[in-house]
Amino acid sequence: MRTKTCGELNINSAGQEVVVAGWVQTRRNLGKIVFLDVRDYSGMVQVVCVPNDLGVDYDLLKDVHSEYVVEIKGLVNKRGAKNINSELPTGEIEVLAKGFKILAKAEALPLDLNDEKIGLDVHLDNLPLTLRSEKYRALFKIQAEIVEAFREFLRKEKFTEFQCPKIVGDSTEGGSNVFEIKYFGTKAFLAQSPQFYKQIMVGVFERVFSVGNVYRAEEHATTRHLNEYTSLDLEMGMIKDHTDIMNLEVDFLQYLLDHLDKTVARELKLWNYERPELPKEAPVFKLREVQQLIKKETGVDHTKEPDLEPSEEKWICEYAKKKFKSDFVFVTHYPTVKRPMYTYPDEVDPEFTKSFDMLFRGVEVTTGGQRINNYEQLVGNIEKWGLKPEKFQFYLEAFKYGMPPEGGLAIGLERLTARLLGIDNIKYATLFPRDLNRIDLQISPPEYKQKKD
Repeated sequence: MRTKTCGELNINSAGQEVVVAGWVQTRRNLGKIVFLDVRDYSGMVQVVCVPNDLGVDYDLLKDVHSEYVVEIKGLVNKRGAKNINSELPTGEIEVLAKGFKILAKAEALPLDLNDEKIGLDVHLDNLPLTLRSEKYRALFKIQAEIVEAFREFLRKEKFTEFQCPKIVGDSTEGGSNVFEIKYFGTKAFLAQSPQFYKQIMVGVFERVFSVGNVYRAEEHATTRHLNEYTSLDLEMGMIKDHTDIMNLEVDFLQYLLDHLDKTVARELKLWNYERPELPKEAPVFKLREVQQLIKKETGVDHTKEPDLEPSEEKWICEYAKKKFKSDFVFVTHYPTVKRPMYTYPDEVDPEFTKSFDMLFRGVEVTTGGQRINNYEQLVGNIEKWGLKPEKFQFYLEAFKYGMPPEGGLAIGLERLTARLLGIDNIKYATLFPRDLNRIDLQISPPEYKQKKD
């Protein structure tokens, strides 16, 4: 039975007898001496096996290769000065094997897990294996810490977490891009967002958040879209307007960057991470201001368009980086007709909304804004959008009985991860991607090809 994890071993462990267990990361032979890098959840340590000596059976050892699961009883020794591995937390020590046991055999790997030239489809087709590579273990440990930071920060801000259903009776935003499912003889849908539920919960706890998967039945085949992704959602009451939500997000992002530096510095290094620049007051532009800037600087006139093109999102991020030393930029006041029916219109210019997107290194990672909290106004908007209020009766009930001025946001976990680590395709930053072409294995004919937008 294991007495120490690999990561617990250090220079102070020298001279101790231990039992470690884990997967063989690599094997190296030096004559008849075998060196094994053994990993477990906590880290990795070098094990030295001298065959037919100290109780190590060479016949047992000779076939061991990567991904074998082994248990080793041995003596922790200090490495010689020339053999210290400064890149490894356990690089000052090694374990001299005195006993060796195979817990599980592994077939020969069909590919080199550390080959960075592996194509996307090969990577995804072999995810049960490629996820074991050092870089992808690091990536998803970083992603786990992003979620942890989100929770920690909001709890400090007195938010309450709630669990949101994923099966809903109608589309959250009244659109057609929903996955329909059979539900005991009636139609139901996979939730596009926890929006209605987090607004309802503002009437319960005032400040709430939820972490969970959402579903979009959109026929995208791009480097930035998924049909199932993880959404980091929050909603809060008693706000002045959408700027309260924006200020909260800046505070969270500062907290997140500090948290990652403290908890996953080594993992970040594997991805050549550069900490993003984020001033205390992130730059803010209205949509039309961005479009006017682009027209002035490039001659491209999209000043009547309801949204930014991907290339324009990239442009304004580069502009903000150069002018404001910020990798993050807010774009606000999207047209009323292009935002969901619950979005609060600007009193000064009702054709535009008190909504925002947060753009990060060229990609939108957050959507948020102030919501309509007046019952009659909300019902009127539902009708204005060509929808039937009776279909939203459950949601509307909360607004009949006192809903404060409120708003919130949703952050795409996978997009945020990809932008932090400089990953061009979101699918690499998604644990088990679901898209137009794939549910674990490919499901679509070959004419659907990945394309950049």
